Amino acid sequence: MKQNPFSFYDFLGYLIPGAVLIYTLFYVFNIDLFKILQLGAGHSSVASQFLSYIPGVIAAYLLGHVLAIGSSAVVESFCNFTNGYPSEYLFAVSANEYLHKDLATYEEFKRICLWLLVLPVSFLDMILNKFLKIKSFGQAKELPRGLRLVVFDKCCFLLKNKISIDVSKLNIERGIDGDYLRLLYHYVYENSGRHANKLQNYVALYGLTRNVSFVFVLSFWFSVYAFFSEYDGVGVLQIYSFSALSYIFYLGFVKFNRRFSLETVMAASILVEVDPPKRFLFSRKVGSYCCSKF
Repeated sequence: MKQNPFSFYDFLGYLIPGAVLIYTLFYVFNIDLFKILQLGAGHSSVASQFLSYIPGVIAAYLLGHVLAIGSSAVVESFCNFTNGYPSEYLFAVSANEYLHKDLATYEEFKRICLWLLVLPVSFLDMILNKFLKIKSFGQAKELPRGLRLVVFDKCCFLLKNKISIDVSKLNIERGIDGDYLRLLYHYVYENSGRHANKLQNYVALYGLTRNVSFVFVLSFWFSVYAFFSEYDGVGVLQIYSFSALSYIFYLGFVKFNRRFSLETVMAASILVEVDPPKRFLFSRKVGSYCCSKF
């Protein structure tokens, strides 16, 4: 598929989150990056003021890249540790506890630090999703059993017959590994323009929500620091607001990340040209469905 040099993801995933952070710093914390960088200083004409926004747009775009790296390392990691990968929990693979007994001491320490770093997200998720179990906040949902068996079967068939991948070790109890999901994604992207557009939209939307969630996590900590430093104009309202916004956009990220994986496996299922015969073998020993050799 042909794609413009400046993609939809560049706009939603980089430019907007960078701009959100810049405007949050300006309107909430009175930090004017344009003034600090002296963009447009000493110019009064309309043309000069217009040109001064060009470096601002570039700054927002570049800042968006930095936010994307940070959100991937922080927000996405927390999501994966908490819920597992979408290509796993779609097939009813239960995620391990956030701090489980098999973790090394150093890994436990890293996860504790990560939990504290995303405190507005982790705390609200623990209360609303884990303890109260409010369904609206549980976005990491599995597929119905009958549907996930069919989808898993057809994904195995496509990997085996269209991409020449050995699927004998694939097991529905472990879901579809991320590497296999990437192969399915690229196959769908190259062979179905309609699904490719939807996939690109989901990528842009989960990039936007993940990065903006990270912006509000940073803003939460800025507001906490400003509150205890008795900074004018920043109080409990800002702290609570940034906490709520960071969690809302985190839920959006979980939602669109799941939809991206769901769209990939569903599109791969319908791209199978010939309905294959039933290939699931039920193992009495482990009580699970596995891909047999085709």
